[in-house]
Parts: sequence; structure tokens; C-alpha cells
Amino acid sequence: MMRIVLPGVLLAAAAVIDGAWLARLPLPVGPDLLLLIVVTSGIRRGLETGAVLGAAAGYLRDLMSGSPLGVFTLAYLAVGVAAGAVMSSIDFDQPVAPAITTAVATILLQVAVGVVVAMTGLSRLQWLEVAQALPLAIAMNALLARPTDAVVRWADRMARRRHPAKAIGFRVPR
Repeated sequence: MMRIVLPGVLLAAAAVIDGAWLARLPLPVGPDLLLLIVVTSGIRRGLETGAVLGAAAGYLRDLMSGSPLGVFTLAYLAVGVAAGAVMSSIDFDQPVAPAITTAVATILLQVAVGVVVAMTGLSRLQWLEVAQALPLAIAMNALLARPTDAVVRWADRMARRRHPAKAIGFRVPR
């Protein structure tokens, strides 16, 4: 049960932090905590988890951004499926693997959002502006990839615990 609930709690916490704090940073682009959790969880737990968390994160992003429902849902779903699909071919415990994987995922997300926006005709996409903001987004997400991985691993350990902390039993000598 906890293995299902904890990733959702992490996504909700990331959405709150993103909306309440990171959106107010005086930077053109901020780190994407939802993307980091989707990529890390997808690589750590597989295709199904990546897909479900990607769809949930995209839906949260759609609700927070006010965009039509489905734009970010489809993009995050694609990133989550891609992260889960490469689970067996990436050794995520290597020092630079989270940063490189997150950089690729950031590029994939921006391209997927751009394609969805262009295909649906929601707005005229300025690819030059996207290309100018992309290096900063890649750098921020790559810097936060390792700490996010540590948080996801901690949540997995907490979810696997069979017995919650219980009082210490005292032995009575006979």
C-alpha cells in the first residue's frame, strides 16, 4: 500500500513546492521537480511506475499552469515511459548517470510539449526562446537529480519496511 501512496505524496509535495516557491524565483526558468521525480521513479521502479507517475505529474502540471488538460499530461507520460523503458540499460548508481538522464529527459519534455502545442495549434511556438531557456533548465535539473534520487530511494525504503517502528520490548529475567 505504501509503495503506491508515497510516490503520489512526493508528486504532491513537488507540485506544492514548485507552485509556492520555485515559481517565484527571479529566473527565466526554474527546476522541474515533477520531472525529476518522474524520471527517478521510472528508472528505479520500471515502465508502469514511470507511465503512471508521468501521467499524474502531467495532470498536476496542467492543473497548476491553467493550460488545456492533456498538454503536459501527454508530455510527462512520454518522459515517464521513456524513463521506465531504459530502466534495465542504465546504472543509475553511477555518479553522473542521474544528471545525464535528467538532462536528456528535460530535452525530451521540452520537445514533447512543443510538438503537442504546435500540433494542437494552442499557440505559436517560439523555438528560439525554448532553445535559449533550455540550457538553464538542463543545468538546474541536472544539479537536483542526485538529491531527488536520494529522496526517491528513501521513500522506497520507507515503503518496503514491513513493520513500522514499535516500542522496544523489555525482557523480564526468570
